[in-house]
Amino acid sequence: MAESALRKLLIQSSHYSIASVFSIISGLITFPLLTRIFSVADYGNMNLIAATISVAAAFGKVGVQHSILRYDSEIGAGKRPFTLPQLYSTAIIGMTATAVLVMVVFLVATQVVPVGWVGNDAVRPLFAIASLLLVVQVVESAFLNFLRSGQNTAAMMKYQVVKKYLGLGLILAFLFLISRSLVMFYSATVLSESAAVLALGIFLFRGGKRPIPSLANFSRPLYREMLGFGIPMMIGYELSGIVLAVGDRYVIEGVMGATALGLYSAAYNLCQYVQAVVIASVGQAVMPLYLQMWDRQGPKDTAAFVARSLRTYALFAVPVIAGLAAVGPELLPSLASDKYSSATVVVPWVIAGIVVDGCNSMVGAGLFIHRKTRVIMAIVLSCAALNLILNLLLVPRVGIVGAAIATLVCYTVTAGAMAVAGRHLLPIALPWATVLRAGLASVLMYVSLQPVLPGRRLLTVGVRLLVGAPLYIAVMGLIDPDARGILQSVFNRVRSTIGRTRTL
Repeated sequence: MAESALRKLLIQSSHYSIASVFSIISGLITFPLLTRIFSVADYGNMNLIAATISVAAAFGKVGVQHSILRYDSEIGAGKRPFTLPQLYSTAIIGMTATAVLVMVVFLVATQVVPVGWVGNDAVRPLFAIASLLLVVQVVESAFLNFLRSGQNTAAMMKYQVVKKYLGLGLILAFLFLISRSLVMFYSATVLSESAAVLALGIFLFRGGKRPIPSLANFSRPLYREMLGFGIPMMIGYELSGIVLAVGDRYVIEGVMGATALGLYSAAYNLCQYVQAVVIASVGQAVMPLYLQMWDRQGPKDTAAFVARSLRTYALFAVPVIAGLAAVGPELLPSLASDKYSSATVVVPWVIAGIVVDGCNSMVGAGLFIHRKTRVIMAIVLSCAALNLILNLLLVPRVGIVGAAIATLVCYTVTAGAMAVAGRHLLPIALPWATVLRAGLASVLMYVSLQPVLPGRRLLTVGVRLLVGAPLYIAVMGLIDPDARGILQSVFNRVRSTIGRTRTL
């Protein structure tokens, strides 16, 4: 049973990864253009606005999007005294209402706070335009979490790809045909995301497949329960997680200025492109699977599935650190221009932290299953505070490298704390042997790639990827049983496909 769930995990993760690959392709177009169209300071302001919007959107969601995953599974299994029409109506209407409220507060606040808090007066109208994204992103989160809970990953993949390229087309049209300004950038973003969410809503509720939200089905008791589950998740997991992820941006901007923030943001964004393909896709797919497995099959199968998922994650995620460290010094200046070359020093630290953070949904599975949201809140909130403290200590002394080191330290502490707190609720065998073997193979790959075609930018990146990936796969196939099993499964599937083709 765990093997079947693992196959489903790999399939659904691949859907998220395919969407991310297409997003990265669009990023390969927009990233070099935006870093060249706008100054480094403007690029820093863009990231500051994005970080602020993320924090405000977390308040708008009030954590109810996390409740969707848990309650949809339990209501579907008949474990809760509520209906699916009540769940859809309560979640979507409730999240929309709080989003509008937060948008109004955000809009007023960004126009009246002291100018030093927002950088300069020119940023205020940008915040006003971007405030519209709050409602759009919150409603989108509700829709997507219903798709995610239903494991409709193929539909999510198609939506994310179409949305990304719609946004890309409008942004480029606005910038090149109207004005190369941040006002046009945010206007195009608001327009494209609004159109995408409208289309998503039509798809979600077309043909009566799902209950259309109505005030008559809004359940106050259910909403109170969802808030009780969601608010600690908002504060302790999402909001604190955002602070943990982007709190360093505020410290860098305050201590070193917008130019240093632009350098750090470019390197961090590069790591996030990689995160979207390999790391985030597993986290998005695995939680609905183990929640459903817990409700329908029990703790033994769930623990076995999560442990196997962790081992598989380590096989794919650990070499990402070494791989990006090997190609980052060539990749970042190729995409963003040579003025960002000095930022490559932070790439290994940041990507290592992101990889560690990616395992939280698995090592802390017991906490999520048993709704220990207050424990999760305490862990992530404490680590967010630690992140700010470390940034305040390190950034003035070692610059943006200090922020990257703080990222790795805090993500490691978070993952360790979740593993310790969750193990008595759902004992998970941590894959130390797999991590060690993957680490050794990754170091060998990194060392082997250093002398390969240095200084040729994207050509170097391509050649090192073509050399490094087979080298890592070959070494792991020799020393790791899980890797051999995956390779054997792939080989058998390819051979079966070839056999069917010849028969036809």
